[in-house]
Amino acid sequence: MALASILVAFDGTAPSIAARDAAVELAGHTGAKLTLVCVIPVIAAAYGIEMPPGASVAETIEAARTMLAKEKLELGHRGIAHVETALLEGDPVDRIVEYAEKHPADLLVVGSRGLSEAGRFFLGSVSDGILHHARCSVLVVKTGAPREPHGSRAL
Repeated sequence: MALASILVAFDGTAPSIAARDAAVELAGHTGAKLTLVCVIPVIAAAYGIEMPPGASVAETIEAARTMLAKEKLELGHRGIAHVETALLEGDPVDRIVEYAEKHPADLLVVGSRGLSEAGRFFLGSVSDGILHHARCSVLVVKTGAPREPHGSRAL
């Protein structure tokens, strides 16, 4: 599969940083354009995004804009020549999938917090939603404790 354009769901959390790093590695090998997409959820707390006490939506949006600008600059210093950013508002799954449909990418990269089944049921899972609704290929980058290789467990 040729990669000319990679879209990354990025919000500055550890899972999204892992997704960004994987996408940067792929872009470095392929020369693909990299687009970081950040979504400010309608209800940020429902998605585990901490807003500073008393922070307004405008302040949160400005902080996200600043974060994306810093990321773009840093990625340029790391040798990724073609970097774009997009800041959206709304439901993260819906907005990222909509963006991917309007700005076709060869690959959409997302991080995963590794929620339990109950956590996915109550909180939802952005990576799971994107995986099931995106029309392009999706790479889910897992974070957390390393697992034993398959087949290495004692019987």
